[in-house]
Amino acid sequence: MERTDPARGPAPPPDGRTEIVHDGARAALLLDARTRRQLEPFLGRARSVGEVARATREKPNTVLARVRRLVAAGVLAEVGRRPRRGRPIRLYRAVADVFFVPFEASPAGTLEEALAEREAWAQRLLRRSVVRARREALGAWGTRIYRDERGRVQVQMAVRPDANATTLDPGGPAVLSAWRDRLELDYEDAKELQRELFDLLLRYQRRRGAQRYVAHLGLAPVAPDDDEGA
Repeated sequence: MERTDPARGPAPPPDGRTEIVHDGARAALLLDARTRRQLEPFLGRARSVGEVARATREKPNTVLARVRRLVAAGVLAEVGRRPRRGRPIRLYRAVADVFFVPFEASPAGTLEEALAEREAWAQRLLRRSVVRARREALGAWGTRIYRDERGRVQVQMAVRPDANATTLDPGGPAVLSAWRDRLELDYEDAKELQRELFDLLLRYQRRRGAQRYVAHLGLAPVAPDDDEGA
């Protein structure tokens, strides 16, 4: 039987539940990158405000204010209380372990818009972080456009007209923002590159270092009619 507390409402469903979100307001909330980061500590597990504050190195009052907003929005709920001397510690958990937001429930008009909205926050973070690291290492930099010895047009970062700038030197910042829009590969080579990039990302994602980084890997076949309109 579902536990109900008049002061706290119904308890969340059992572990492992998947919720298909059709409500537009809740869908927009879950598709927002900031909301997802706030919900992440409570997804699939019960945590207290203090535990999350220590893990994220934020003030407990800041985390508590977010928790209250998520509870009011219906994506987070109190699931129990941990006894201790004095007032018990409240435990919170997402109301589902898996949320699925169908495209029809999203505010996007097309699938391309939906992908753009989902990636927008991370792309802004990547650009801002790359620019900051480059500026700190190189100062003001510009763009050098030229044809290389292979006959290909290159667009490279430079601090003067006659040489490219690089951050790959020892001691340089660990940043990379490289696009290649003219990779000419057979399907088998493209699949191999796809697997290698994904495996490489997973290998480093498992590490736990002192500095947080943002990374983006992308690969897709370019249709002839999209070549100039991207």
